[in-house]
Amino acid sequence: MHKGKWFFAVVAGLLSMGFGREAGADLSAYIANVGFDKSVDLDRSMGFGLRWGKSSRILGGETSVLVARPTRKLENTTGGKETATAVFYEGRLMVSLPLQPVAPFANIGFGRILLTSTDAPTTQIPTDIGGLTPEQQERIAQANQALKAISKLQQNTEFSYGVGARKSLGDRLDLRLDLRQYNVFSVKALVEQKLQEQAAGQLEDLTGIQLPVEKKKTVRYEEMSLGVSFRF
Repeated sequence: MHKGKWFFAVVAGLLSMGFGREAGADLSAYIANVGFDKSVDLDRSMGFGLRWGKSSRILGGETSVLVARPTRKLENTTGGKETATAVFYEGRLMVSLPLQPVAPFANIGFGRILLTSTDAPTTQIPTDIGGLTPEQQERIAQANQALKAISKLQQNTEFSYGVGARKSLGDRLDLRLDLRQYNVFSVKALVEQKLQEQAAGQLEDLTGIQLPVEKKKTVRYEEMSLGVSFRF
């Protein structure tokens, strides 16, 4: 009987230590409204995501996954649309102010964006330029086919930054609001620009005519999300 009391006392002490200490990690589920750059011709879309890490500390970090399903207009159709899938995956560095009842924070992130069901580029490298040999025309035609293949699945690197706030709902629950902007480095745009530069260089060498090449810019996406975090 004496041993039984000691056993229950030790277990109760361990449990009280575990529940009384500061939360070591957190997990949150959230809904988001994602706005896409006009250049990618995607409509604003709702998304669902998960975050996990140690974001509630003064200096912390987290990993997040967000899935959105935007639509876009189909070319050469009347009112036609298709649905794409956008997956955002990144790690973030978090800086929070330990204020009550609302704790503001700022963060920066780095990761990847996967975009499926996209249209092929409308701008192709011309193959009917005077002075090009059949071999050069064939190489350019192959490059255009490669561009079409790349357009089917885009995997782009992104850098993000944002601010937000948490409001405590209890000992372990927080309501969390985030505002974020993504700077997306487009792999497809870089490849397309490089191939166009090569074709323009070949044309200038053959004819002395300089063909202008459009510089591709980084596109920007934005996100506003609201979710609930559980600290444990």
